[in-house]
Amino acid sequence: MPLIQPLAQSADLMTGMLTRLHRSFVAPGAHATAAQAQYARALVCRCATCPDQAGCARLQATMLHLDTPPDFCPNAQALMALPPAHSD
Repeated sequence: MPLIQPLAQSADLMTGMLTRLHRSFVAPGAHATAAQAQYARALVCRCATCPDQAGCARLQATMLHLDTPPDFCPNAQALMALPPAHSD
């Protein structure tokens, strides 16, 4: 399997998880820095190593909001350390 496919899937899963957790790599009103972009890339790459991406996809298909990431998520602590996303 080409490397780009798992990374694209991981990027989609990370976006979905950020949405469901109401978290963001960038604080509301701020602009992303190079360091934040590198951090986001690192989390996507770590997501690509997750043994249960199918479980994450199923969870996201049924849940629009999560208070915490699933226990199996390799990015659980990192996601919860991100700032809350802007809510309208």
